[in-house]
Amino acid sequence: MLRFLPSLNYFLLVAALAFLSGPALAAQALTPESCDIDVSDLNPRYDNRLDYQNKNVPTDFFLLVYSNSPGFCKAMKRKGRENSVRFQCESGNDFGWVIHGLWGESEKAYKSGNNKGHPRFCKGDLKPLPLETIKPYLCMSPGTRLLQGQWEKHGACDFDTAEEYFDKTLELAKQFELPPANLNAKKAIRWMRDNNPELKDTWLHQSRHEFGICFDKAFNLMSCPQKR
Repeated sequence: MLRFLPSLNYFLLVAALAFLSGPALAAQALTPESCDIDVSDLNPRYDNRLDYQNKNVPTDFFLLVYSNSPGFCKAMKRKGRENSVRFQCESGNDFGWVIHGLWGESEKAYKSGNNKGHPRFCKGDLKPLPLETIKPYLCMSPGTRLLQGQWEKHGACDFDTAEEYFDKTLELAKQFELPPANLNAKKAIRWMRDNNPELKDTWLHQSRHEFGICFDKAFNLMSCPQKR
């Protein structure tokens, strides 16, 4: 029995350390060092087409949107489009909840559910960013076309450069621990509140497959407006 106790204490200590360090590791899951980037896996055709423009709609608040990568990859495979997202879905990286984007939102459009009432393509159809500009952020948002699109559609409405936009997105995202990838959006929100004390009394955004965290124009945490 005396021989067993040190071994038991050892395993209890290891378990405790794993419990404490697990969320800390999750917080770093979006940083440039957290994934392997093989350029051959990247989609070289990542320009986005302008669909519609709302350049005169002011930003009232920001919405940081998280997307479930495994769920997204399953959907793309069903559509036969997995080859266009090879880095995210077939590169061997274990992406879980990733950043869809940081969106400048109109409070009026958000409350009314008017998805086309927010700022969008404020500076028009921009040229593709250099790959070297995009690469540092691929672990956060795993797709060249995704990052290019977020900059053109959303970032350019409120930021002078793509680097400023992506850096602010990563800065905000790194504040929070991330939920397990097997949780749906509703359960992920509950996990976020339970594991991020600053979110305990904060109203978060939820759609069918995504969730989001809201910030005011000074990038202070706020409750998302409640929809009508």
